Amino acid sequence: MSVATEWAGLAAEWERHPLFEALSVTVIELQRGHACLEMERTATNVLGVRDSINGGVQATVAEMAAHIAVTTLLGERERIEGTQDLGISYLYSATSLRTVIDARVLRHGRLTVVDAEVRVGDEGEEAGRINAKVRVTCALARG
Repeated sequence: MSVATEWAGLAAEWERHPLFEALSVTVIELQRGHACLEMERTATNVLGVRDSINGGVQATVAEMAAHIAVTTLLGERERIEGTQDLGISYLYSATSLRTVIDARVLRHGRLTVVDAEVRVGDEGEEAGRINAKVRVTCALARG
């Protein structure tokens, strides 16, 4: 996985965001319409049931991944106005040492839709298992 050269500045900008730093999030892949983040398990983000990463943290990081993916598609006069809708289905507790959040834009328009998965990032038997499915709809503004 890699960050495309044209998006290296965007990745670095997000990684300096205080919430990324607090939650130990890094951008591991960034392409047109696609962002992949990694979150390390820390005392800050583990507050969920069964000693898992808190569900609100998972939803927040998935939303940030969606916004990053959308940003790679924005035209010169477009901007993200805000999140219109976010739906998340928790399938398994996120208890791994590394969690990967993979976001891909499904539809780009006035309402832009992004599909994201929260997955086990560790090596081993459960690597790649989906912990949560997320759908984010962003409202875009032009002008």
